[in-house]
Amino acid sequence: MGSDLVVVSNPLILHHERLGAQLDASKTPLSYSDPIEEYWAVKKAAGIADISNAGRLRITGKDRVSFLNGLLTSDVAQLREDGGQHSALLNLKARILADLYLYGQPDGILVDTGDSPASKVKDALDRFVITEDVQIRDATRDLVQITIQGPSSGPAIGEALGVELEGLKPLGHKILGPSTIVSRDRSGQGGYDIILPNEEAEAVWNGFLLKTGDMGVRPIGSKAMEMLRLEAGYPRYGIDIDDNTIVLEAGFRDAISFTKGCYMGQEVVARATHIGRVNKQLVRLEIEARDPPSARSKLKSNDVEAGFITSAAFSPGLGKVACLAYANRDFAKEGARLAVEQEDGPISAVVTKVL
Repeated sequence: MGSDLVVVSNPLILHHERLGAQLDASKTPLSYSDPIEEYWAVKKAAGIADISNAGRLRITGKDRVSFLNGLLTSDVAQLREDGGQHSALLNLKARILADLYLYGQPDGILVDTGDSPASKVKDALDRFVITEDVQIRDATRDLVQITIQGPSSGPAIGEALGVELEGLKPLGHKILGPSTIVSRDRSGQGGYDIILPNEEAEAVWNGFLLKTGDMGVRPIGSKAMEMLRLEAGYPRYGIDIDDNTIVLEAGFRDAISFTKGCYMGQEVVARATHIGRVNKQLVRLEIEARDPPSARSKLKSNDVEAGFITSAAFSPGLGKVACLAYANRDFAKEGARLAVEQEDGPISAVVTKVL
């Protein structure tokens, strides 16, 4: 999560408080009203959320592409000025140090470090700058990041900002003055991130509230976002993946180039890919219950250890619990039926997707 300095610099916090938002310790809105109503707002139209707790870096210098290409899992040489990439920073054992999204820009690369603190990612990258012309700046305090999710998110941005986003590919983006609008689905319903300077944040946020309310767009908090995230099966750093997770265990196929050559952790990735397996795999589960099990709840299959839960939430749309979990290799298969161990007895679960 972002540092306390980030909290102080976010100009939207007063707006959230005026709207009656319940805030967490990092001043991120948990909800503005009933989280289930906010969930349905995204499903039916769109919701706007402040996700400024995500970290942001700007990387400049003429060697930035070759420098990052030698460290990160994606083929940064293929990053276009209007495009984006999912990528990861690994250690030498191919464990995930940071889950990253890179956005090419005319004068540099904008990096969304998500729940990996930007300061830590910057420190990790800085250690490898020797003679290269590369500058890495933590831009988290200078920028606000909001996301608009749901089927009406494109028209809502058109209404509020006068920008046409038709045909923008996933992770593609448009630059609007000093702001960047990215096609980024965080909900399974489609959506966009807007990364913009602090001084413009209030006007943009208020513009959405004033101009798109008739479309059904409303502010939403992290509780509704969590329901949607788990329903869609999107892992989150620090919760479902961390620096003990081998990158192939978390899926991440869209973040790895298997052809570009060397990067940190590449030998381990190549070896595991050649063998064709890892010992456990991140999967999406559905549980026939309303109360989500706690993280690290054990999974079993006929009294055999089968894995453990990493995060879970009740899905109003499914009428059951959606969760992410690590399933041991023999059970990481769509349709596999498992049991979640609980004090009251086991609850049945089924694997719906292998990530």
